[in-house]
Amino acid sequence: MMDSRRKFSVDLNRKDIYYLSKKENHSDYIYACRLLFSTQLFIRMGNVINMQPIRTDPKRTLCLDILKTLCRIFWGPDLELCQDILNGKFVKRLQDASVAFKTDLSATVKAANRFAKQYEDAEALCAVLSDGYIALFINDIKGIPVPLYHSCYLASDSRLMGPPAMDMKNRLERHGLSISLPGNEPADHLSIELEYLYYLLNKGWLESSGNHVQEAVQFAGDLMEGWVCRFYERITADGRFPFYIIAARLLCSVVRNLSELTDQQ
Repeated sequence: MMDSRRKFSVDLNRKDIYYLSKKENHSDYIYACRLLFSTQLFIRMGNVINMQPIRTDPKRTLCLDILKTLCRIFWGPDLELCQDILNGKFVKRLQDASVAFKTDLSATVKAANRFAKQYEDAEALCAVLSDGYIALFINDIKGIPVPLYHSCYLASDSRLMGPPAMDMKNRLERHGLSISLPGNEPADHLSIELEYLYYLLNKGWLESSGNHVQEAVQFAGDLMEGWVCRFYERITADGRFPFYIIAARLLCSVVRNLSELTDQQ
């Protein structure tokens, strides 16, 4: 029997995934999603997320590590992420965030511990997270419950490729950044906005550039905080996939914290 993986290439995009979701071969569907996730991970925006991170300040390091983790989560699950969940690294980041951001994440930490204890194998966990990712963010029977795009959360005109996508594209271009993804991924994808925050903060802290840090603070507070809170509310209202509720709670916490940063932090 021919390995079904030969059917797919690194040029997969979300339209391919939607088509495969309509097919009966569920294993092909899941494999295609995993391939898409793995080709996307850390190849965007000129490897912004792979910039040498600042390591002199524990709180700043934690903030960058959390942004990196959230980028991974919202591009889609991979084995390394699942291993971090099982070996306690993800829970440790939640605990550290609760202290550093002065936010009560105790219930979220307990939920993450309970979730991790249900699985012993990273591949099995990855399959569960893949199913949840697809159902929440890509395709479900009644549509997409929780879109990953900023434009979909505007009060007046919540359509894909709305003004936030063009604004984000322009912001990236001003900093000499581009999106390196198969297909035409809108620039206001949650993980792209998170990588942009990572870029601004890491560059600002490494080079002592107050302008970059201030831009990150304004971006987090003026543009991200409102829509990621609505994003969290939708995931919570859906209620089917506890890990993504946990991740969205962490997302809200870090974005809110960044929106309140001062020059000395």
